Amino acid sequence: MFIYKPREIFLQSLQTLSICTYLLVIVGGAVLLFHPLVLLALLLPLVLALAAAGGLAQWRKSLKYFLIMIFLSMIINITVNKMGATVLWLGPVLPFFGRFIITLESLFFGLVMGCRLLIVFSAFILYNLVLNPDRALFAFAKIFPRSAMLVALTAKTIPYLGQQMQRAAEIQQCRGINYYRGNLANRINNRLPLIKVLFLSALEDSFNLGESIQARAYGSGSRSCYFRSSPRPRDYFVLSASLGAALLLLWLLLKGEGSFQFFPRMRVLILSGGQVAAMVYICLLLLVPVLLSWGWSKWDYLKWKI
Repeated sequence: MFIYKPREIFLQSLQTLSICTYLLVIVGGAVLLFHPLVLLALLLPLVLALAAAGGLAQWRKSLKYFLIMIFLSMIINITVNKMGATVLWLGPVLPFFGRFIITLESLFFGLVMGCRLLIVFSAFILYNLVLNPDRALFAFAKIFPRSAMLVALTAKTIPYLGQQMQRAAEIQQCRGINYYRGNLANRINNRLPLIKVLFLSALEDSFNLGESIQARAYGSGSRSCYFRSSPRPRDYFVLSASLGAALLLLWLLLKGEGSFQFFPRMRVLILSGGQVAAMVYICLLLLVPVLLSWGWSKWDYLKWKI
C-alpha cells in the first residue's frame, strides 16, 4: 500500500514546503501543458523519484490499473471524437454514435490525456510515500485549517481502508471463503460482507477520530507547535530547482510551445531549439532531488554537509 512509513531516505528528510513545491510543479505542468515531450520530461524524474523513495516496485504493480484507465480513455475518445484527418480504420455505423472512425489524431490525443492522468496519480503516490501527513497538516493548517485537516485525513484514511479490507479478506479466507472461485456473480456475492465490515469499521473509526480531535480542542484557539525544523541546504537546492523548472514551464506556456496541435492534423513535435533546451533543462532540474538522494545514500559526507 502507498502509505507513509518513516525511513532514513533523502526525500523524507526534506521540509514540507520543498517536497510540496516539487510535486506541485510536476502536477501543474501536467495539467497546464499537454505537449508529449513536456509530459515525458515530467514523467521521467517522477518515476526516478519513486524509485529513490523505495516505491517503484509497488508503483509497477499498480501500473496495470493505470494502463487500463489509459486504454479506457483512448477508447472513449475514439468513440466520441471523430476529428482527425488521418483515418486509420473506417468501421460500421453504431447506434447513437454514428460511423465508428479511428483516426491517428484521436488515438494520440487519448494516449496523451492518459499520460497526464498517470503523472497526476504518480505524484500523489509519491506524496503519500515521502510526506508525513502530520507535518503536512501542521504546515497548511495555519492558512487553511479546515481544508488541511480534510486533505490530511483523506491521505491517511484511504490507504488505511485498503489495509482494513485486506485484513478482513484474509480473516474470511481462513474461515473457508474463496473469493476467486465461481462465476462473476458468486465472486461479487462473496465480497459483499467485506463492504459491510469495512463500512462498520469506518464508522467506528470516525467516532474515535472525532473524539480525539475534540479532546485536543482542534480549532478552538491558536495552534501550538509540535514540529520545529529550520530549512537546510538540501531544502534550498530542491526548492530552487523546482522554481527553476516552474519558470521554464511558464515560459513554454506563454510562448505557446508547451501545447500541441492534434486536430485536424498533428503538427511536428519540435518547433524550435529553445523548446528542446527548455524541456531538457526542466527534466534536469526535476532530477535534482533524485541525484541528491543518490548521493545521500552513497556518501555520509554529503549527508552531513547538506
